Amino acid sequence: MSTKTGSIICGAPDGTIPAGETAGLVIAADRGLEHALSAGITPDIAVGDFDSARVAVPEGVECIRVSPIKDDTDALLAAETAIERGCDELRFFCALGGRLDHTIANIQMLNGLMRRGVKAALYGTGEKVYLLHGGSVEIARFEGYLSVFAFGGSAVVSEAGVKYPLDRHRLTEDFPLGVSNEVTSEKSVVTVHEGTALIIEHYGKE
Repeated sequence: MSTKTGSIICGAPDGTIPAGETAGLVIAADRGLEHALSAGITPDIAVGDFDSARVAVPEGVECIRVSPIKDDTDALLAAETAIERGCDELRFFCALGGRLDHTIANIQMLNGLMRRGVKAALYGTGEKVYLLHGGSVEIARFEGYLSVFAFGGSAVVSEAGVKYPLDRHRLTEDFPLGVSNEVTSEKSVVTVHEGTALIIEHYGKE
């Protein structure tokens, strides 16, 4: 089955968008429009209540404007728009850092998307954040830290190719054993045998 990717540019203070990472349908969520245009990216769609964007939507860009009195965040509105347009893999850029409540909201959004069968990841502040519910993920070697946490209950996890390997270890939400690991091989493999894991790739040693 083919995958259709959607790239959603959010409004976190760090507006860095990795070169060449956006793909497929590009949607700017509110202030994300500023970040997109600053990076030379013209989105296909702009979505939000536009209470924080300080630039006009360019001519020719589809605009979906909603009331600021709403339940969904602008990022979630953008995600729903992408899903309606057939996307089943979403990349959220400029989605980390800034207000902690927005970061938590974005992580909760990942969980909701995962439960709907949509693969998604958050990017920002030199990090990549995603959830894994069952199965394995291969992570190429990088300079920085790899952290794996239980999410939504305990999780049975194995980690190979890392400084501190795990073999079917049960991680719990009240003890952060999986923080600040390091990839030591050309690639590491994280396997979730039971439950859900929150995985953070932090690039750089700061």
